[in-house]
Amino acid sequence: MPTTAGPFTADERLDPQEMVVLHRVFRREIPLLADLIEAAAPGDRRRTAVLADHLDLVLGALGEHHEGEDDLLWPKLRERAAPGDSVVSRMAGQHEAIAGALAAATELSHRWRTQADRDTALPLAEALRTLDRHAAAHMDDEEEHLLPLMTDHITPREWIEVGERGRRSVPKSKLLIFLGAILEDATPNERQLFLSQMPAPARLLWRTLGTRLYKRTTDRVRRSGAALPPT
Repeated sequence: MPTTAGPFTADERLDPQEMVVLHRVFRREIPLLADLIEAAAPGDRRRTAVLADHLDLVLGALGEHHEGEDDLLWPKLRERAAPGDSVVSRMAGQHEAIAGALAAATELSHRWRTQADRDTALPLAEALRTLDRHAAAHMDDEEEHLLPLMTDHITPREWIEVGERGRRSVPKSKLLIFLGAILEDATPNERQLFLSQMPAPARLLWRTLGTRLYKRTTDRVRRSGAALPPT
């Protein structure tokens, strides 16, 4: 492939809406978990384990998503979108700030899992809110300024590589749960896009097992009747 991948035909152009849909997972789950952790009763180790397990999934996915961009997207965009190099550099700098906040939240999460105490829960909740501020500002900037560059200079196949790397990082037992997190706030068209990219057996597994598994998980995490993503 030449150093510039464009111009693309209409069929070859990347639809960056997938990144927006993925971002909604982090926009929703990180502040929600901060509130839930702050409200958890000290010493309730079962509740602590439920929340810490879900937090591990969310934080791990965020870290791997950004590492995938660092390794697979930024170098290509620097080569192909020279006028946008300042945008890419800004994104990379924001990733560094997010990585620091992510590391702090992860360390506190591991400590809280073992101690289940309020003295750790409160700093963890605040660390998650700090992470949320960094991540939300980055995602706003990325969606406004970077996605147009990706549309012009990144192929759908290259974006799929980022997604495949992210999926490999999610434990197999959690894949249906993370798919549910992606679909929860998706529009019908977005939901159809994600499901259409899955093999038929995987779509069947989602509809027969995944929807119920995701509802049980969100009920347990949120302790409420969480809405079931439509199939």
